[in-house]
Amino acid sequence: MIIEGYLEIFDLLMLISFLSYSNKSGILMLGVNHNEGVIFFNNGNIVDAFIDGKQGEEALMHLVLNYPVLSFSFYQGEILRENKINKSSEKLILELLKVFDEKNNKDILLVGG
Repeated sequence: MIIEGYLEIFDLLMLISFLSYSNKSGILMLGVNHNEGVIFFNNGNIVDAFIDGKQGEEALMHLVLNYPVLSFSFYQGEILRENKINKSSEKLILELLKVFDEKNNKDILLVGG
């Protein structure tokens, strides 16, 4: 199965949540401004991520916080990959939502003055 489209940042969190809670295995390819990020899922668990020379949780946070509009393609299939991320996907998603919310509130305060 291949799913493709375009996302805004909050939609990326929703897509990550959907793939995780649906117990999907595969590769989520994300593209923006000539950069390409990758998130690996194994039975719904986020096991690794890459972008801009970053890997693991650092790359996942970087993707969520720094790329507001993304094209994506999800390729479903078995992933044979060493886990670089060892937290539960639920915990990761909650952390991503918290950091995303804190960043947006900080930006609103800076703009509002």
